[in-house]
Amino acid sequence: MDIEGLGSAIVDQLLEQGLVHTVADLYGLTAERLEQLVVAPREPASDRARPRKLGKVGTNLAAQIAASRTADLWRVIHALGIRHVGERAAQVLAQAFGDMDRLRAASVDALQATPEIGPVVAASVHSWFAEPHNAALVDRLREAGLTMISTLAPAPAAGALAGKTFVLTGTLESMSREEATAAIERLGGRVSSSVSKKTTAVVVGADPGSKADKARTLGVETIDEAAFRRLIIDS
Repeated sequence: MDIEGLGSAIVDQLLEQGLVHTVADLYGLTAERLEQLVVAPREPASDRARPRKLGKVGTNLAAQIAASRTADLWRVIHALGIRHVGERAAQVLAQAFGDMDRLRAASVDALQATPEIGPVVAASVHSWFAEPHNAALVDRLREAGLTMISTLAPAPAAGALAGKTFVLTGTLESMSREEATAAIERLGGRVSSSVSKKTTAVVVGADPGSKADKARTLGVETIDEAAFRRLIIDS
């Protein structure tokens, strides 16, 4: 949840003392309890490094935990600890499904149809939500007041490249990687870092890497820089 002040030393103590078992337990901690939490230093004990109560730090931490209730849905998804779901995948899922209920009800096919979400991630997300104790965790987070609706702007649906996914490999002479990505996204397309059977085409520049070989192995179309320029100019 990207909670400021919640460092590894504090997390360790919360776990060791049985105060926290899941992310939902954080929202049951009071300022008074955190103020009294004793945190042992990671360095050997000395006059300046001895176990001590959090005190004011605990008060501030309680405020940061409370503030995290308004974090966007993608941060909640990321905090669930679903295997293979990092920050980028969490953002994509939040943007594509819009709210937690739609995401938890999504089929594997619906998940896999989401740009940038491959079969491994789709299966992992679906199986995670299918576990009753995980569904219960989401319900607890909802009851704690966390945001279950995304504020991310929906991905552009219009444009000549809408619904198409591209991978860039090698160096383009007439534009930077960032400019090529912006051109694709401006036309409604998406840029992925990996090649899969869902990839529309791989744009191959000078000195391409293994992505070009993988595209040919999978039967994915490859286009050179000239063809790519025509594509974005004529679209």
